[in-house]
Amino acid sequence: MDNENNDPKRNTDDERYWEAFFNPEDMQEWENEKLLKKKRKKFLVNIVSSLLVLALLISGLEVWINVFNLPAINFVKVSNRLSKEPEVKEYKKSVVTIEWDGTKGTGFTVTADGLIVTNEHVVDRTNRVNVHFKSGDSYVGKVIAKHPELDVAIIDIEASDLPHLQLSIENEWERWKHEEIIFIGNPLAFTQIANQGTIIGSAQLTDLDVPVLMIEAPIYKGNSGSPVISQTGEVIGVIFATLQNPQMDSKNIVGVAIPSYHVKTIIDQLSE
Repeated sequence: MDNENNDPKRNTDDERYWEAFFNPEDMQEWENEKLLKKKRKKFLVNIVSSLLVLALLISGLEVWINVFNLPAINFVKVSNRLSKEPEVKEYKKSVVTIEWDGTKGTGFTVTADGLIVTNEHVVDRTNRVNVHFKSGDSYVGKVIAKHPELDVAIIDIEASDLPHLQLSIENEWERWKHEEIIFIGNPLAFTQIANQGTIIGSAQLTDLDVPVLMIEAPIYKGNSGSPVISQTGEVIGVIFATLQNPQMDSKNIVGVAIPSYHVKTIIDQLSE
């Protein structure tokens, strides 16, 4: 018996053979159906891809709103203006970014041989941090002092001839009331942002041992450890938080800073 697979007609590509089994109209309908299925598949893939992209956009929306809201855009403009001033350019050389395990804060050098001031809450769970300067230089820093009662910490890096800022030893807080100040830090997703504000008074907080300076200024997460610089170029405080003005019944938010007088005392004790 002849095997069907040996039939030469079944192994040929001759169009006449296939026309014997398929009506041309049926063939066209079959091709149209195949094309329609491909279009449906492509449409479904596009829908799924679009939904995935939308989900990613939604998940990141809160972050981008925080970074690129109108106040943030405004403080970048102010920083660009202030950063053209020669003295601010010099101040920035001493301001550093402090990073460890996803935490970011601000600090500033106070001695030429590598002592850096920041907030205790920036380094509260570590004794080693990465320190980055505006110049591009980076160091591994050791946390050598923590004072949670003042929210102050001191970091030491092995370096020499560093630019640094002078700490004021003034302890009469009221003399700074209404004084315009400049502060430099790393708020939100930015670095080396210079901004300005006004000292509006002092306050005694329940969880700190000393009175703090209150500052009317745009202060954000990442500004912790920023130096508050007076008109004479001295650091008069270290920003550590924002809070509702305790002297007013409104919801007015102000920045608060530890007076540098207390920071200077800690630095002096380290050298004893």
